[in-house]
Amino acid sequence: MAKTGVILFNIGTPKSYEVEDVKSYLLDFLMDKDVINLPFVLRYPLVHGLIVPKRAPNSAENYKKVWMEEGSPLWVYSKHFADKLQNELGSEFVVKMGMRYSAPRIEDSLKELAEAKVDSILLVPMFPQYAEATTGSVLKEFERVRKKYGVQIPTKTLRDFYADPSFITPSVEILDETLKNKKIDHYLFSFHGLPESHIRKNEGCLRSEDCCFEKSACDKPCYRAQCFATATKIAESLNLAPSHWSVSFQSRLGRAEWLKPATDHTLEVLAKTGKKNVAVICPSFVADCIETLEEIAIGGQETFKHAGGEGFYMIPCVNENNSWVTGFASLLKAQVKESETVTAE
Repeated sequence: MAKTGVILFNIGTPKSYEVEDVKSYLLDFLMDKDVINLPFVLRYPLVHGLIVPKRAPNSAENYKKVWMEEGSPLWVYSKHFADKLQNELGSEFVVKMGMRYSAPRIEDSLKELAEAKVDSILLVPMFPQYAEATTGSVLKEFERVRKKYGVQIPTKTLRDFYADPSFITPSVEILDETLKNKKIDHYLFSFHGLPESHIRKNEGCLRSEDCCFEKSACDKPCYRAQCFATATKIAESLNLAPSHWSVSFQSRLGRAEWLKPATDHTLEVLAKTGKKNVAVICPSFVADCIETLEEIAIGGQETFKHAGGEGFYMIPCVNENNSWVTGFASLLKAQVKESETVTAE
């Protein structure tokens, strides 16, 4: 019986909230040219001499605020999801996690699948929307280690699932459950930000405020367009009027122009314009992490209430939700079946 290997890619996380471990993680992460797109001679002094020494102690404190008994939230939720997914997929699949900048490394996952003698590997970037800094980076790293070890196992990559029902449906279910009997004046979809230069690499992107709503905008693929598509799908599922929801971008780093509007500024504006009760959804993440639990649930709430807001409701990510596990397993099986059909033809 053919056996399929599955690698669930994610960014990674420090192994502890101690400053040295956070520093090591940030150096690995920020030295990736797909994250900070500068020549090495400029990137190295910027990262090693300025960004990381200043950022590591603050990041360590932030990680400490959200650290779980089993470890970093991203790692904990990713591991629980991988275990449930393995159980749902059954013995015809071998599921591994592959973190870009921390353990378990992509290199380790590939070795384990080769040792398990899988017949093919399905590469699964756990980023609903495509970005060179996430999906692009993990796939490049996989290709690098595959060539390094001479692994010849056939591979297939899961398409971006920014609007797939397997992701949208559980997101809506979690939102409904979290907000039951709550009065909400506005729904804010906060996505991880990117420098505008990353988006402009696609010809025609960011030429206007509305270009991401054009019919073919997501085909390039354009991260910003896919973010709007995700938010639109969820909003439509909730029957929200256009005036009751909006999109913003968080986690800005450095002085470059990043996607706008910024989440912190948007929360201030909402509070000052009478939107006293807001729900914040972060659908660029499938697992809660420092960006959702600290930056938004703690920092965002402080910003909103300081500006006059009252009710702040952070919606959990899909994490290890059973509906999410079941739906995603079906998506992976369909992808494998499609690949087998094409091969047979």
